[in-house]
Formats: sequence, C-alpha cells, structure tokens
Amino acid sequence: MRDEINHALYAHLHDVILSPESGVQKIRRVLAHFGMSVPALYDLDPDGDEIVIDVDNTSEEVTDNRLYVIYYLTDDKVYDFYAELTDEQGIDDIMSDDEDEEDEE
Repeated sequence: MRDEINHALYAHLHDVILSPESGVQKIRRVLAHFGMSVPALYDLDPDGDEIVIDVDNTSEEVTDNRLYVIYYLTDDKVYDFYAELTDEQGIDDIMSDDEDEEDEE
C-alpha cells in the first residue's frame, strides 16, 4: 500500500506548486484518499524545509507511518516538493543519506 501512496504523492507533487501551503495541501489530499491524515502545518519556511511527520491512520493495514517531506523554492519562484510515506527505519535511512551527502561536499 505504501508504494501506491508514494506513487500518488509523486504524481501530485509534480504540478506547479506556488506556495509551501499548497504543496502540503496536495499531500494531505493524497493521504486522505487513503484514509490517512497529517496535522495542518502553519508557518512553513518560504525558502524550503525538511520535515518528518507522524501520520494518523484509520486502516490497520499499514502501521508505523512517517511522512518525509522536503521542499524548496526554485529559481523560477515555484516550489519543488518531494514526499515519501515510510516507517521509522526508512526515515533513519533517508536522514543518514542526507548526512553522507553533506560529508561529501
């Protein structure tokens, strides 16, 4: 089920996104379609951010859900968003990859 959700997130986040809030709204709509919810996010950084959010799940099919979101403002003044539904181990893997990339620079 996570693969299906992640595919939907990928598809919906490749539209033009004009604000961090509209990107998060797209994510919330996709998750709602699958019976999941994330809290509303306010005061999002207009330059970009990396966020990990616990996901509430009405289904018991997939548990231990964490949502990884990264977004940034492009030179074209639109936002690139990436979101992935994963578990705690997946978050650890993503974060360790980020640290490895920073070490290489």
